[in-house]
Amino acid sequence: MGGSTANKSDYPFVIYMHNSGDNTICGGSIISDTWILTAAHCIKSSSANQITVFIGQADYSLDPSKGTNVAEIHSHPQFNEQTMENDISLLKLGSPITSKNAGTISIDTSNVGDGVKVTALGWGYTSGTGTTPSQQLKQGDLTTLSQAQCSQKDTKFTGNNGARICVAADTGADTCPGDSGGPLIRKVNNSNVLVGITSFGTPGPGGQITANCGASGMVSLFTHANYFMSFIKSTAGDLRQIQASNTSDR
Repeated sequence: MGGSTANKSDYPFVIYMHNSGDNTICGGSIISDTWILTAAHCIKSSSANQITVFIGQADYSLDPSKGTNVAEIHSHPQFNEQTMENDISLLKLGSPITSKNAGTISIDTSNVGDGVKVTALGWGYTSGTGTTPSQQLKQGDLTTLSQAQCSQKDTKFTGNNGARICVAADTGADTCPGDSGGPLIRKVNNSNVLVGITSFGTPGPGGQITANCGASGMVSLFTHANYFMSFIKSTAGDLRQIQASNTSDR
């Protein structure tokens, strides 16, 4: 919401996926030639054969001929759907990625901090009352909030170097349904690195966790990828990198 159309070739690591068990759309990030990083709430109790990943695609389409099957799902064992703690999942593909439009992204291992400019990516709804995904990949620029600013809205927030990253959701751009699981990135040494995973938005205690995106007083929370590096490495092992060779969007 409030973002701009992205050039997919600038972000070869971003994917979208369809969960036929829940009939939901989410995003994800390619972190190795066989592993996708996404949000656990995108998976819930669905099985691997209910998840289809769309790799290297610029325009949203659920054409099954363009999909890739998932062989294994590894959601964090302490994921809590009520509190959205540990909202992280790894999907293992049945075979290594071969799309020339696809590439991996490295996980940012440096401190995040407050007042940091970050960018969210996804094919989610483009308005607070939307009902359909965007047909094109969108990007939205966001800014991290301090613990003092965000802990009033999310009592589990302990600062941007903890398990969650918090951004203002009512300052022009915000993630929306359909963006869940997608990447939150920033530039380090002129290269994109993965900071977080789109998780949820909240107006604060007592408010609905699914309140409309972009609404006044909302904040958005992202799972901090580096905080869960031990889970990622113990599950996926060595992350074999690949690089996109095509510069076109298709």
